[in-house]
Amino acid sequence: MSHVSSHPDAEKPWYRHPFLWLAILLPASAVVAGLVTLYIAIINADDPVVDEWYKEGKSINRSAEQEQLAERLGIGLELSQVGASVQARLLSNASIPMPASITVALRHPTLADRDVIIELVNLDDNHYRGDGMLPEDGRRNVTVTSAGGHWRLYQTVMTDKGVLQLGEAPAS
Repeated sequence: MSHVSSHPDAEKPWYRHPFLWLAILLPASAVVAGLVTLYIAIINADDPVVDEWYKEGKSINRSAEQEQLAERLGIGLELSQVGASVQARLLSNASIPMPASITVALRHPTLADRDVIIELVNLDDNHYRGDGMLPEDGRRNVTVTSAGGHWRLYQTVMTDKGVLQLGEAPAS
């Protein structure tokens, strides 16, 4: 005498039940999505905040004063790429002493490894030259400081034009 079950699914092995697989796949997909998100977060991690943020914040006031001085003096800078070096022409509406060198920092808005810092030395009068390459891949926050730190230019520019014009554009 054979026993007839009223539930035909009761005889199936566990892996033949589709609802069981659904119950396993939903949490498993959440785990996989979490691991992918963790991988993306680690690969694209933001740069850490400066440890001395208080001192950095205090220096903002000094920077603003330096930028205002550059504006009052009508200081402008033309940067251009010439071979493997960068040439610059420092222009001003006022008669100012030309610094022995200037520092040009071209900072990428989000990726610190794409930042470029170029030291330019005075060749004669208002012409400067330094080794380096101007980036050609879009927007940069440009900071130009004089050797003595008396004035400072700060401007956001697009670097794909070949020649960068910063600050005032005084008549030559």
